[in-house]
Parts: sequence; C-alpha cells; structure tokens
Amino acid sequence: MLVNERPVLALIPARGGSKGLIGKNMLKVNDIPLVGYSLHAALNSELIDQVYLTSDDISTLTYGKKVGVIPILRPIEFSDDEAAANDVVKHFLDTLPKTLLKKNPYIVYLQPTSPLRTSKHIDDALNKMMEKGLTQLISVVKLSKSPFKSFIIDENGRLQALFEENMTNKRRQDLPEVYAANGAMYVFSLSDFTEKGQFPANGSYSYIMNDEDSLDIDNKDDLLLFKKLINHRS
Repeated sequence: MLVNERPVLALIPARGGSKGLIGKNMLKVNDIPLVGYSLHAALNSELIDQVYLTSDDISTLTYGKKVGVIPILRPIEFSDDEAAANDVVKHFLDTLPKTLLKKNPYIVYLQPTSPLRTSKHIDDALNKMMEKGLTQLISVVKLSKSPFKSFIIDENGRLQALFEENMTNKRRQDLPEVYAANGAMYVFSLSDFTEKGQFPANGSYSYIMNDEDSLDIDNKDDLLLFKKLINHRS
C-alpha cells in the first residue's frame, strides 16, 4: 500500500481466445504458461496489495487460483474480439465490494503479452509515479522511426503529411523524440478512470522501457524470441 491507505490492485486480463496464437495466454514457455510471467511479476511486487486475473477461460482461472491470485470469471460479451480494455476494467470494478471502491484504489493493468515486464519494473514505476505526485502512468518505448515524417494517402492516391509538411523535411536529429505505449503497464486511480470512462493518457507519468523488455507477444516468432531471451537471461 503506497499512501493514504489507498490499495494497489493488479488486474491481469487473459481471455481464452486469440487470433494470432490459439490459446496464447496458456501456451507454455519453460513449463510456465505465458500468463504466469505476469501473474508472478504482480505477486512478487512489494507495492501491490491484491492480484486479480480476469478471464472467460476456466483453465486459465484455475491456474491463476493455483498460483495465488483472485480469479474473476469474465462474461462472454467482455471477452470476444470486439471487447475493449475499458469494458474489462468496468466489469472488474463491478465485482469489487463498495468498501474497497470507496478507498479509490490504484489499478495496475498488466497485459500477459508483455512477459518481460518484471516486479522490479512495476515497483520502480509506481515509486517514480508517486514521487512525481501523479496518479496515472503508462509504460512506453522510444520509437526508432519518427511519425513526423509519415504520410496518409488520400482517395486519389496522393500523399498528405500526417503533421505539418515542413516536419517531413527536417533532419531526424532535429525532430523531437517520440514514444509509444508498449502495453506492459497502465496505472490509474479509480477516480481517474471513472472521470473519463476510459484509460487516462494525457498527463500520465511516462515510464520508459527498453526495446527488449517491451517485447509484445503476438505470434509464433514473438514467442520463440521470448523463449530465447528468457533462456539467455537465466
């Protein structure tokens, strides 16, 4: 618990379906299901009070309960390809007791597709966020290619600068550094979320992670790379 007796709740979403990799969250790497890496990262955090696993898949929830987290059965309407993360959080909040909600807890949203995000990342991020006096955070990674040199193509096949046209002619080193959310961590207070009805972004603390730790598992090649990296580290 960080300050003012405000609880810190980790929420790990792990639905059963996946287009890229069938049953992705329960695929094993070194005998540990993919979701297990995020579950253990949350459980080993010194700052997280409770860890919740939300899923429509019974085998995933059974595994989560076995390792010591609180399982939440997620309805089908919040588990298909059309379900948004905002809906997952709203359903999660609906399952919590009012006494807990009144404490305006922090929600630490940890996607299992970011298995190289560790408990050290989580605690470091939360501590830095609090030091800045902020209540929301997004983990990011620096982009190697600047979007300021990007275009869209109109209906006539002609290029239109995505930003001001003069930006496309600047030297790369003269353009501002740009970062993108890497999907590893989203942190916000209950009031931050309910005020906007969605994940807050602008004004969030930026927790910068490197390219390797930002690995996002989407396909077989990503899974093989993860296995290679985890074996190399161990």
